[in-house]
Amino acid sequence: MSVTVLKTEKLTYIYGIKTPFEHVAVKNINIDIEKGELIGVIGHTGSGKSTLIQHFNALLKPTEGSVFVDGVDIWQDKESTRNARFSVGLCFQYPEYQLFEETVGKDIAFGPKNMGLSSEETERRVRTAINFVGLDETYLDKSPFDLSGGEKRRVAIAGVMAMEPKILVLDEPCAGLDPKGRDTVLSLISEYRKNTGSTVMIVSHSMEDVAKIATKVLVMNKGEEAMFGTVDEVYSRADELVSMGLNIPEITSVFLKLKEKGFDVRTDIYTVEDGRKELLRYLKGGSAK
Repeated sequence: MSVTVLKTEKLTYIYGIKTPFEHVAVKNINIDIEKGELIGVIGHTGSGKSTLIQHFNALLKPTEGSVFVDGVDIWQDKESTRNARFSVGLCFQYPEYQLFEETVGKDIAFGPKNMGLSSEETERRVRTAINFVGLDETYLDKSPFDLSGGEKRRVAIAGVMAMEPKILVLDEPCAGLDPKGRDTVLSLISEYRKNTGSTVMIVSHSMEDVAKIATKVLVMNKGEEAMFGTVDEVYSRADELVSMGLNIPEITSVFLKLKEKGFDVRTDIYTVEDGRKELLRYLKGGSAK
């Protein structure tokens, strides 16, 4: 049976109320996120993605509407607000710039210590988290500033994972990484979700990255929920996505063109790996119409 872990009702946030700079950043968002889902959040710059996710762990308070974590309104009292900040782990874009401790181990331990956990539990979480991001425990004694960019990114993500949130929210986790680094981070996120059963949300500009790992996709446009459904349900509406300033993956465009040319291929192809499999299938038995 599905269990709703995160829910918004008529969520609206307005910046600069009653000033010349007043701006509705998100408007009337109503979504239900189930336990264990991996949600991709996409939209053009300024669509409200980052503003929306900052409501989930009470960094921003709604101008109107409500946010519920495990059925509890996170703003109903101080305890609920505090609990939300530990239940929902938010990792900002370029989190490696927030590393500041003298060792990797101390940086990852910062969150658990703020939760008031014992030193034994904190150490357990630190070691678990460093393994989740694919680094061995020898890194714990290293300075974070001696690491590569990709390693710093993983350490920063481990710091949020160490809090063992029910919901892990990552804002552009692959930004600035090379293709190999992107694949590594996406794989780690997918494995983390599989091994912990946690709910994960990733904000991304890459339609292909989202297609690789997401179970559902939320499309934001001008501060509103434009679409919310499975990858197939959302990506099949290519014309609408393009009209919002988004582009379907290049590999999808290739297969749409092949279909137009009369080749009997599937068009629900969103990753290069999907494309490779479909081409092999076609070459073994397909034909042009």
